Amino acid sequence: MATQKKKLVIDTDGGIDDAQAIFIMLDSNVYDVIGITCVRGNSGVEQVARNVLKILRAANRLNVPVFSGGPFSILGEKAIKNSYQGDDGLGDCPSIQEPDVSVLQTETATDAMIRLTKELPGEITLMCIGPLTNLATALKVDPDFGSRLRDCFIMGGNYYGKGNITVSAEFNFHADPEAAYIALEQVGCPTTLVGWEVCEENGPTWDQYHQLRSFPGKRNQFLKAIEDKPVAFSIKQGWNYSPADEFLAACMVDPSHVVMETKRVYATVELGGKFTYGQMVVDWNKVLKRDPNLTIVTKIDKNEFFNILLNSAKNDI
Repeated sequence: MATQKKKLVIDTDGGIDDAQAIFIMLDSNVYDVIGITCVRGNSGVEQVARNVLKILRAANRLNVPVFSGGPFSILGEKAIKNSYQGDDGLGDCPSIQEPDVSVLQTETATDAMIRLTKELPGEITLMCIGPLTNLATALKVDPDFGSRLRDCFIMGGNYYGKGNITVSAEFNFHADPEAAYIALEQVGCPTTLVGWEVCEENGPTWDQYHQLRSFPGKRNQFLKAIEDKPVAFSIKQGWNYSPADEFLAACMVDPSHVVMETKRVYATVELGGKFTYGQMVVDWNKVLKRDPNLTIVTKIDKNEFFNILLNSAKNDI
């Protein structure tokens, strides 16, 4: 008898790595994607919603409901500069047709998240692969929201204090540090985090990347098109191929093979530092005497991770 899939809501800022992570979750035998909520991050939230529709169209899954979030951070900031993924957050690829935005749901992302957890208490997994604004807003509107989640998975933060957007902060947390702080402090449900270190240390080689994009499927060619400019820029700069959200997806769909080590810790987010604003701070030595609020993935099997990417590319039609 087939095991019933877990119900999944993906909260995303619609970037290039988000696209591949969404494809992996749509293929999953473990999760059933029942909705996608959009958050300001790689671009403004209206563009994020268009990007998500492009991603779903490439996957032939426009039946998945898409909900748009608010345009501002918790503190009311709107603009985010992240030129690496393009002005539109999806590689500025001219060959990708604009979507029909009339299929977007009229319900807001936060309202949808709250409603779904009330309809299905204890059954929904929330996967956060963008800034945590929608999650934090849901917790502010409904303090019991987190207690109704089955669990929560986050790609964001950094535990070495080595940033990828500032000297010490990771992009998703730095895009809305107050939201990240609220999320870690208040979500309450079992929460697993994949930080930037795992992504930076375990990326495939460029030869492996070109192997992935050699397959002819519709999704794979979509990824190749949106990655064209960032990949060319990365190679020119001498950077490694460092996907991000895909690592969280792999840890979720096949934890027994991908995840090699985790740590149960208390972590928070720095909100007052001149140089450390938005940095995740982990209390490794239990100085703060707080109960753990996170399971951090600290080691993965990079070969198993690549196999998940490879199977996603091979299974694309």
